[in-house]
Amino acid sequence: MKRIVVSFLIVFLLLNCSDEIRFNSPALQASKQNELWRSNFFAADIDNGGFVIEGRFSGETIQLITTSDARGTFSLGLESDNVAIFKDVDGTIYSTKNAPDPSLGSYPTSGEIIVEDIDNDDPKNVYGTFWFYAYTADGLKVINFNKGVFYKVPLTGGLLQIQ
Repeated sequence: MKRIVVSFLIVFLLLNCSDEIRFNSPALQASKQNELWRSNFFAADIDNGGFVIEGRFSGETIQLITTSDARGTFSLGLESDNVAIFKDVDGTIYSTKNAPDPSLGSYPTSGEIIVEDIDNDDPKNVYGTFWFYAYTADGLKVINFNKGVFYKVPLTGGLLQIQ
């Protein structure tokens, strides 16, 4: 019953948040800089007591890393141990752990990963939503993901955190 409720909630969020985000099962997708970004590879792992949720598309990788492997809301930002990382096709890494350069103005260094459900299938699957702003190490480039959804991402293991 919980999975049905979570499924309807995710569909409701997708339909009300954007007409650009399309529903797939399983899926990891978001609006990246206001353009649809949908992974063609997705997996999850439990590492150091938290989730590593990963999606890849055309040489780009997104990782959502939490400090707990339970349902909940995980805040992102400079002071948080939770982190979102994006690696672009050129190998440039953006992270919510990097501060923006003051020349960029007052962009937020924040975000959120919400793990809504973990089912008991074999393998288990993770469900939730996310959004974040991330910066390069020098703080001069910013990337934004919003209206992000991970739905039925299998907990298969074997993932390594982007360094």
